[in-house]
Amino acid sequence: MTQIWEMERRNVYLRRADSHDTPHIHALLCEPEVYRYLTDGVAPSIAASAQWVRNADAVGHSAAGIWVLTNNGEQVLGVVRLESSDAAELELTYLLHPSEWGRGCAARMSHTAMISAYADRGIRTIWAGTDEANMASVGVMRRLGMSFRGHVEYPLGPGVEYEMHSRLFDAGRIEPLEIR
Repeated sequence: MTQIWEMERRNVYLRRADSHDTPHIHALLCEPEVYRYLTDGVAPSIAASAQWVRNADAVGHSAAGIWVLTNNGEQVLGVVRLESSDAAELELTYLLHPSEWGRGCAARMSHTAMISAYADRGIRTIWAGTDEANMASVGVMRRLGMSFRGHVEYPLGPGVEYEMHSRLFDAGRIEPLEIR
């Protein structure tokens, strides 16, 4: 409960990202602790970051897109991305500034985006994956209530994927953030 109170006290909320957020999302993607697992251990170019943002918004699915975690609109502290891999399935990606790690922010912002996505009755599954060594990310997926989907091979080595089926999703599991 202390983490939730702290987030409200700092006026942290989610909002849909727009093209003006691309430089801020790029800066977050360029944090060494963030790109260590997310972009195969290499900081992305600004063009790659811009494409990452455009791809999420161009899928033509109302449940897909990018949300930014911000405090009073001053800083981008985190990003949640839901990208459509098919008509009934979304891939969840979350990244958080290292200064925010350990506060429950990744799970809470991801859960909030999942509530929004499952409001679209056509979405059956949301899944996420990470390198096997990224135990913090595995912990977020487990806190979200996701089930183990399987082992995969990523460019940097072995990975794991977790999934949540709409019929098993508990919107009350984690208190959602305000969406503005």
